[in-house]
Amino acid sequence: MRNVWSAVTALVLSLPLTAAAQPAATPGTVSSEVTLRSIGIEWPLTGDDNHDATCAVDYRVQGAPDWSEALPLLRVDYEGANTLAGSILFLEPSADYEVRLTLADPDGGNTTETITVATRSVPTLPVGGNDYHVVPGSGGGSGSEADPFMGIDAAQAVAAAGDIFLLHGGNYGGRIEFDAAGEPGNYLVWKAAGDGDAIIEGIELTGSHTWFEGLRVVVTDGEIGIHGTYLNPEDVVIVRNAISGCHYCVYPKEESSNWYIADNVIFGDEPPDSGSLDGEGVELNHGNGHIVAHNSISNVADGVSYPGAGCDIYGNDIFDVSDDGIEPDYGPANVRVWGNRISNAANNGISFQPMSGAPWYVIRNQVVAGQNVIKIRDMDRAVILHNTFVGWAQVVSNDTQQLVGAWSNNNLWISVDGWYCWENGSPGPADWRTNLDYDGFDWAGHVYAMKWNDVRYDTLADFIAGTGLEPHGIAIDAPTCLESFNVPASPPASVPAQFMTLAAGCNAIDAGIALPSINDDYTGSAPDLGAYEVGAELPVYGPRAVSIVTTELPDAVIDTAYDFALQAAGGTQPYSWALASGELPVGISLDGASLTGTPTELGASSLTIEVTDGAESTATRDFTLDVVPPGGSSGTGGAGQGGAAASSSGASAADVDDGCGCSLLGVQDNRSLPLGILSLLSFAALADRRRRRTAAA
Repeated sequence: MRNVWSAVTALVLSLPLTAAAQPAATPGTVSSEVTLRSIGIEWPLTGDDNHDATCAVDYRVQGAPDWSEALPLLRVDYEGANTLAGSILFLEPSADYEVRLTLADPDGGNTTETITVATRSVPTLPVGGNDYHVVPGSGGGSGSEADPFMGIDAAQAVAAAGDIFLLHGGNYGGRIEFDAAGEPGNYLVWKAAGDGDAIIEGIELTGSHTWFEGLRVVVTDGEIGIHGTYLNPEDVVIVRNAISGCHYCVYPKEESSNWYIADNVIFGDEPPDSGSLDGEGVELNHGNGHIVAHNSISNVADGVSYPGAGCDIYGNDIFDVSDDGIEPDYGPANVRVWGNRISNAANNGISFQPMSGAPWYVIRNQVVAGQNVIKIRDMDRAVILHNTFVGWAQVVSNDTQQLVGAWSNNNLWISVDGWYCWENGSPGPADWRTNLDYDGFDWAGHVYAMKWNDVRYDTLADFIAGTGLEPHGIAIDAPTCLESFNVPASPPASVPAQFMTLAAGCNAIDAGIALPSINDDYTGSAPDLGAYEVGAELPVYGPRAVSIVTTELPDAVIDTAYDFALQAAGGTQPYSWALASGELPVGISLDGASLTGTPTELGASSLTIEVTDGAESTATRDFTLDVVPPGGSSGTGGAGQGGAAASSSGASAADVDDGCGCSLLGVQDNRSLPLGILSLLSFAALADRRRRRTAAA
């Protein structure tokens, strides 16, 4: 037997060392996905069993001289993964970016890789196709304004990519199947004509590359408002519609991808006090690449749910919901939730139940919830930054120990009625993943500030001393620290719409940590805590007015062809563009949305660009366009100077961001909607009732 054991020992010792621990990281092939404003990256690894590999991220518009720093990729070993993963946020649409990834591992494997990635473009109406007119009816017509198609079936018989069908006011009858399709970059458009509500009782959608705008979808059977069918339509645009009476209001199929769902008013069939856990405003059904932006969503169980990989959820005003505000449950890596306002969530604000991949990003949201501001079941490598979290009693109370796998900086965690800010009765020791620091806490006079590892701590200082977590955390007093803190009762009781900005003298001002690409434009000695930076313009929640989203112009090179397309968002397309003031460089002209030509003189030109939407609303932004010698740089990076000077007609001027604090133009209150959104106005009064109560108060 001894000889047998010796032979086994000799065999084990002779095996290659690959079965043993591999501290050095060996990277695989980088993969990426994009939306309008984000790039998601995953970089698989072999080795790095001790989890000490890091990856710095820098990016720039292709050809620009200077790099900008982004948040690093996160080391992820969750759910069997062995990767570095993360997102670059708040980018320009329709831009080519160089991304430099610098892998560093003390055990070896250091390397740098640069990839080029293009962000998606804001959808635009097609040009060059036919414009047709449609009225309710059962067949006939030629599609002219004098002889419109009688009904949608008659219109679909001739529909082709690039056509725009103007639906005149009236009721088009029950659920309608839209099976005609557009083409990539050339949508087939169904758009309200603007002479009254164009009412459809439900949309069954099979055609990809289709566009629905300004319609009133009134569901009378409690079913789905806009439904992507078994053919999994892709690249669908759903903008500025009013969708009501629906149990599932927008519902793509699971294999659908790249839907753009923006600036809609959604009012479902579940009152906030119904106790229902079923019924969604926007149910993404685990599809990839979807964008859900600046919608008003209420009277549903969950505002937005079930994103797939690379989905962006931002700028939405979600209120009066009977379950959770945003429910990304089962989402894979690079789900991004930023700049949303969630009020009157009867149960939870944002759900992590569970994460199927990591990381997720939760940034600059304002959340008021009846139970937990974030609901944790299975969470790891969540990036939680600059949120204002308000819970009626408990703030986070279930599976709270999993916060050790999160990155939480610059947040406010607030109890209204008094309870632990973090309630954790289970072991949760900090490890290589843990980054819990620079947060603010208010336990509203509860006898204990925190409960961690089943130990109760009277004060935040006791918690810091006992756990080593939150060494730079601070205690705040929300009623005096916030300019607005109107939470009169636990949801589903009404919580008025408000901006919980910091009041002068609040100790949360300048109490945060600088985070690259997240708070680069902070105004004091350090970033402020919570969703709002003091002195910054307020974000836009819900449907937007027209705005110019381009924030800078790249340098032009003398005697070299120049072509740059400006981008707008919100309002009602089509857009028209004009030079409002200033002078373009010699040789450059404004052609539609494009600055084109060949500059012939060096120098800097200051100019103001104006965009006008289809409802005659306007917005302006100031820019500087520098003409430089070959290989030269202006030193300004071509940055637009439109910051404080950007404006939108009929609304407060604001250089804000799409709801996140990141340099996009908007207005402070979506009650100032463009007059051209006729189909929204008749319905918006229902969803806006809470705001009117707030205004009266």
